[in-house]
Amino acid sequence: MPTLNELINRAISSISAPDPNDPILECYEYEVKKLKTALLDTPDSALQLADVNLRIFPFKDVKDCWRRLYTDASLIKACLLLKRHVQHIDRAGHVGGKTVYNAQQVCLSGPLDEGKDEYSEMHPPTDYLWVSDVIHILDKALIMSGAPRRTRLIEDLLSTLQGSLHFDYVTSFISSVPPGQPELPHLLPSRPAKRQKVGERSSLFPLDYAPQPPLKNPVPRAAELTFEEFTEHIWNIRTPVVITNAIDHWPALSSRPWSSLKYWAERTFGGRRLVPVEVGRSYTDEGWGQRIMPFAEFVKDYLWRSTSSTGEEAQTGYMAQHDLLTQIPSLKEDIYIPDYCYTEPPEPEPGTPLYKKNIQQADNGSSSKEVQQGEASRPHGKKGKVIGYHDNADDEDALSNNITTADPIINTWIGPSWTISPLHHDPYHNILTQVVGAKYIRLYSPHTPASQIYPRGKEVVNHKASDASTTEKKGDADEEQIDMSNTSQVDISAIELSPAEIETWEDLWPGFFKAEYVETVLQEGECLYIPIGWWHYVRGLQAGISVSFWWSK
Repeated sequence: MPTLNELINRAISSISAPDPNDPILECYEYEVKKLKTALLDTPDSALQLADVNLRIFPFKDVKDCWRRLYTDASLIKACLLLKRHVQHIDRAGHVGGKTVYNAQQVCLSGPLDEGKDEYSEMHPPTDYLWVSDVIHILDKALIMSGAPRRTRLIEDLLSTLQGSLHFDYVTSFISSVPPGQPELPHLLPSRPAKRQKVGERSSLFPLDYAPQPPLKNPVPRAAELTFEEFTEHIWNIRTPVVITNAIDHWPALSSRPWSSLKYWAERTFGGRRLVPVEVGRSYTDEGWGQRIMPFAEFVKDYLWRSTSSTGEEAQTGYMAQHDLLTQIPSLKEDIYIPDYCYTEPPEPEPGTPLYKKNIQQADNGSSSKEVQQGEASRPHGKKGKVIGYHDNADDEDALSNNITTADPIINTWIGPSWTISPLHHDPYHNILTQVVGAKYIRLYSPHTPASQIYPRGKEVVNHKASDASTTEKKGDADEEQIDMSNTSQVDISAIELSPAEIETWEDLWPGFFKAEYVETVLQEGECLYIPIGWWHYVRGLQAGISVSFWWSK
């Protein structure tokens, strides 16, 4: 493995000599000198320019050149910061030495001299503030742009930096999490005998439980279906099924447990890694938004529901539909893609909303593949998807060698109890796996009439404003529309919380309570197959982690 200084010099050298086919050249009208000057002398200005052009709605319309500029400007900033602090870190885990003011000087001076400069030991927390700065710069590049052509370089920089520091990641992580936990209903079986304390616990998650409804129409269950049995099911039966004993061999459930606070402390650089978090009850609500924050802050404020300084109850925070395994590749070794995801699945059934939509868009000149690539599987409310983790499947160094373009789309979901995904459907077949905790899931057939399921329509999104309006204002260039037809107007969570108001809900959504559905509680180590186009509502019963695998024909 190269040293940190070698990686820094490699990064700056690579950025200084862009490939002739690199889309980044388009940012400065293919003037290489202009590009180099912007990146090496004024990376902050280059980053600001890229950031403005990344905030295009929808995110799929952002040009690759701006994603590349955001990535390389971030790398230069991080490398210059590293140069100021880690002259001797490769040798002894110490800091000291000369300051380099810009990347042009680095290129001219060549590799750092690790001679006789004085250095002193790093002591947290003051000496480690720059470490968080470096991590956050690189993580924002991964989250905001997908870091095309640089994912492996960023991974190497972060892993080498972490391996070079003498730091107790677990202690620092635990110190950021508040003691105790809130009093919440404990209505599930196996209620814990006593509350955990930070000094005693080894789990990342509190032991809080949300109420579990009685299952009136349970989803069928099967023990470890064979590949042939599963293929038969998705083609001829075409209904949801819970599959048990299919992921028992995952290290995330045993030797590298995703329930472990210590394990996540090590994997997230003591909680310093950034993650995108949806803040608010549901993406259909006013006031819902998205934030990028350190993992430790997410754990403290949202998993453990720490109260604000005013004593007010914290909002719900959910790390939803995030490609965490690409951002932190070491986590890929903890799971395996289920073989089921390599079946050739059926397309949407005739007469269903997705089938009709695909026909309509095909008539407009879009292929089925183009339709799905351009459509967010999880709707992101009237504000749109502010944080856009780009699919790196086409990037030359984005994925490890055991991942191919035929692999499913993998997303990770981490949240406390009572996180919800409102009733919606996706343009993919889905194997939803529960790694930690439990979830209640209710599903409706894609053949459910619109008069019972109440799909939303197109709604106005003002992606530059803090709040979105549901009323279109003609002539406002900032306001555009987002297709919310794959999300239902029916608020099942509200119905669950106020079942006594059944008459109110029936008046609001007449016919909904006559719609047939199936339901299940997905426990740790279980998988749920959700066929393409099936409406589903998901609620967290315990704090935990899910991983979804989406694939289509």
